[in-house]
Amino acid sequence: MSSFTHIPVIDVSALSAADDRSPRAVADAIRRAAIEVGFFYVSNHGVARDLVRATFMAAKYFFQLPEATRRDILVNDAHRGYVPFAQTTQPGRRRPDLKESFNFAYPFPERELLEFAGRALIGRNQWLAGETAWRAVLEDYYRQVFALGQRILEAFAMALDIERDFFRQRYHHPLVRARLLHYPPQPAGEDDGQFGAAQHTDYGTITILWQDDVGGLQVRNRAGEWIDAPCIENTFVINIGDMLARWSNDLFVSTPHRVVNASGRERYSIPVFYDPDYETIVECLPNCASADNPARYPPIVAGDYITSRYDGTYSYRQASGQT
Repeated sequence: MSSFTHIPVIDVSALSAADDRSPRAVADAIRRAAIEVGFFYVSNHGVARDLVRATFMAAKYFFQLPEATRRDILVNDAHRGYVPFAQTTQPGRRRPDLKESFNFAYPFPERELLEFAGRALIGRNQWLAGETAWRAVLEDYYRQVFALGQRILEAFAMALDIERDFFRQRYHHPLVRARLLHYPPQPAGEDDGQFGAAQHTDYGTITILWQDDVGGLQVRNRAGEWIDAPCIENTFVINIGDMLARWSNDLFVSTPHRVVNASGRERYSIPVFYDPDYETIVECLPNCASADNPARYPPIVAGDYITSRYDGTYSYRQASGQT
């Protein structure tokens, strides 16, 4: 991670090309961004602009509903549903993040729900009763962003000089989780202990983020400076999580970031936490270690790792005795 002053924008349209030369150029750009910054924007990503707009409106609609209606689908043990304010406290922080969310994830078929019964984060989505059009928009968004994630991970595999389908083979019944996020304006005069989202790194492989034009996302460079990551029209922000850093032996950096909503406006964002099958073993890739640079982390089970991080962050999981 360098003392970067801006976050690069990468055109990923070539990832759909039939030849290998065009995707290779994208993979090379992703590799540079992954080493130097840990964040980048993607343009020409293939997710329909009208669908993104509709999903944004679906988020605004949900958070304008009465609280009692939102609480009808209160978050369940699989971390799907409505998460109220004051539920998320980042490690080492005193005050909870000033945000609320609605979570939905991979639609496990019934046979897999039975096969994986008892595993945290695997379960049924919760939807508002009678809101079929709202649900359809969110499910369509999930499908299109899921397809984008597969293309981006192929580029990451090329960037790491491993088999192009390395990650795809670990996404058969994945822990890919989408989240509608609402950040109210931070009250004027508050001390710096209050954040929309306090400094943290993401837990998993990559995050695919859409954000509105309010701003507030900031990324920390190696010099400790906070660099703004504003909305760029018709792009997504991609950032590397802790598991991809572990896979690459910290060649690719999981960069601290935060949200400070000092705009005086409501802020909305839609991250998709793009993580693999629960049972995936995450361990240092052979070509990312050497005698001079041995593996820095022991192998972990992806689902266990993500669950442990959730258990340390979300109040509802601690209160209900989740382990």
